[in-house]
Amino acid sequence: MLTGNLICLGPMFQADARPIFNWRNSVDLMHLDGLYRPVSQLQFDEWFNGIGKDATRVVFSIRKQGDLALVGFIQVSKIHPVYRSAEIGIMIGDSANRGKGYGQEALRLCAGFCWQELNLQRLAVAIVGNNPAARRAYEKVGFELEGVMRRAIYVAGRFEDLTFMGMLR
Repeated sequence: MLTGNLICLGPMFQADARPIFNWRNSVDLMHLDGLYRPVSQLQFDEWFNGIGKDATRVVFSIRKQGDLALVGFIQVSKIHPVYRSAEIGIMIGDSANRGKGYGQEALRLCAGFCWQELNLQRLAVAIVGNNPAARRAYEKVGFELEGVMRRAIYVAGRFEDLTFMGMLR
């Protein structure tokens, strides 16, 4: 486990499947990450059961220190061993757990894992639309603005910008 002051990152448990399935089928939550499409139980099971089997992806649960309640997950994907780069994404499921520093600490712990364990040298993220909280969290961890694709994605009936940020080791 990777341990911080507020949260710890660790493996997923079978009991985590139900809340994550619900989060991935929440219209409002998925609009923070782009287009909403309902996820079937079969699609979700393939994704969830594939955790740990794909060398290009690492997924950690995010749990509160103390009671170890699940607050979300963080994923490193598209791990490229030659370029030593990857993409990172995070989901804090319940809105009551947002704005408390859990995401920022999870990003910091996960970036350290990427540098020390995966020997990566670059992480990238794409932020959908106007999401100042996400942008602030990434900036506080060390991500820098790399560019904006204007009106690049269609979400909830309107075109939104796609903001790209990156962080170097």
